[in-house]
Amino acid sequence: MPADTPDLTGLLAAATETGQGLAALPPAACAAALGLDSLAISLSNRAGLELVWHDPADTVATAFEDLQYTLGEGPTCDAARTGEPVIVPDLHAVPEHRWPALLPATHNHPVRAVYALPLHLGAIRLGALTGHRSTPASPTRTQMTDALTLAETATLIILTPTGTHDLSSHNPLPLHRALVHQATGALSARLHVPIDQALARLRAYAFTHDRPLLDVAHDVVHQQSRLDSPS
Repeated sequence: MPADTPDLTGLLAAATETGQGLAALPPAACAAALGLDSLAISLSNRAGLELVWHDPADTVATAFEDLQYTLGEGPTCDAARTGEPVIVPDLHAVPEHRWPALLPATHNHPVRAVYALPLHLGAIRLGALTGHRSTPASPTRTQMTDALTLAETATLIILTPTGTHDLSSHNPLPLHRALVHQATGALSARLHVPIDQALARLRAYAFTHDRPLLDVAHDVVHQQSRLDSPS
């Protein structure tokens, strides 16, 4: 390991000892320790998956996770749903029928390799830890062992009272897709449809118009979208 590579064991120990939740665990440093470009944690909820831990400066990883959320398929979704690891050394080598909506949308995306590990405690499935690389590669045995250790530690941290709280405010960590939830609620009220139908409409519009889901949500919240008109 190069001298400047972060020590994952030390990072995990420090985060666990502070008792300050995921906010005490630096995503960029953990990713570097695993030989990855980025890491993210998504937790399962009624709408699918909520991105709760990531490097805010890493727009590539968040865009990829948002794409999976929009389309409802991909490595992160599968790992969270099945409770099994999903290792994709090269997205371009995956048969298109596996993720028929996602794979065509990633042809020009910077992410090439994805490692998604489930977060679970026994039969309870909480979500997934997902690592990304810009170049194709399979994880080494050591990297895989370390990634599983990170997933296990992150699960234990999440289950603590301060697991998903902000260090400074002690309030819940800000939701990456808070605007999506706000837009979904607005659509539901304006169109008099259930929340799940409003979210499906939002996702479908983002996909068919090839726009980021957060941008579409912004337009809905600020009443700058045709989505408000009943179909």
